[in-house]
Amino acid sequence: MEHIAENIFGTRLKLARKMAGLSLQELADALENKVTKQSLNKYEMGLMNPSGEVLVAISNTLKIKPDYFLKRNQLELGEILFRKKASLSKKNEESIVEKVRDYVERYLEIENIVDAKTEFKNPLKSYKIASKKDVEQAAITLRKEWDLGTNPIPNIIEMLELKGIKVLLIDDVEEIDGLAVFTSTGIPVVVVNTRNKSIERTRFTIIHELTHLLLNFDKAISDNPKEVEIFCHLFSSCFLLPSEMLIKLIGSSKRTYIQINELISIKEYFGISLRAIVHRLRELEIIVDSYYQRWMVYMSKTYGAKDEPGKYQGQEKSRNFDQLINRALAEELISLSKAAALWNISINELRKGFIGVR
Repeated sequence: MEHIAENIFGTRLKLARKMAGLSLQELADALENKVTKQSLNKYEMGLMNPSGEVLVAISNTLKIKPDYFLKRNQLELGEILFRKKASLSKKNEESIVEKVRDYVERYLEIENIVDAKTEFKNPLKSYKIASKKDVEQAAITLRKEWDLGTNPIPNIIEMLELKGIKVLLIDDVEEIDGLAVFTSTGIPVVVVNTRNKSIERTRFTIIHELTHLLLNFDKAISDNPKEVEIFCHLFSSCFLLPSEMLIKLIGSSKRTYIQINELISIKEYFGISLRAIVHRLRELEIIVDSYYQRWMVYMSKTYGAKDEPGKYQGQEKSRNFDQLINRALAEELISLSKAAALWNISINELRKGFIGVR
């Protein structure tokens, strides 16, 4: 019983298998009969341990560094708030969750090595959201607390990581948009699926998912999932494009006609879609509902359900994780082998891109 209780390899094997989206039989097949399904099951149950040769074969097949199977502490995740279609399979859902767990574990490990933890504080924790007006004020408050002013945010991921929020972009099955979750230690994690998403929509979705973790909704709202989604959309729009700036750019008086080039200019400056801008104009009552509907019909007929003119030229990528590993390498806190494990790449791949000056 003691052996099973300390079943580190077996627990990790099961997580890695789920991350790859494989059943026991599918993993056995992928290993080309080097290991039977029965043996794999015994490994996971802690009834048997693999040889070194088998461990390497499993590691290569699952595309996981051997170090992964030796980690004693498993990151615990709280309630996961998915934005997904009902058609998302259990296997794909488990695979995404384990990819998230693995990434955050590696991120926290390098933070510990270089002693670069950033404590997350939610400035909106005690702010009760009961109306759309509260949502807009919350967006203004967050920008103020985070010293963001009213200008565009060039790289949202980079900004959030400096606030202690972990952001992971994945390219996965279309049945999922994203998810948000707190770890058991209170670290917020935001995951966004970039498949078939423009950069503007990716930025919008990042903030939308974060909103689920930041805002304290009144019970009447929190009990209504559709209302929560509407409020999260509104917060994302207000945060990315403050009303003050939108009014400054488009005017505060009611508009009966707007040129598309006006909207494209705002889109390319703030990194927010034309559809979201027009929706904000309706919320601010700068345009009436009938004109908003005409815009939606025009966009759909002219560009389709998702496409639209103009393109934000900024980037959304995580630099902090890579920077921490590079720093640890430069300060000789970790070996090349350890860096490869943290990046989950081979040491040969790492050597090709590693250049230093002494």
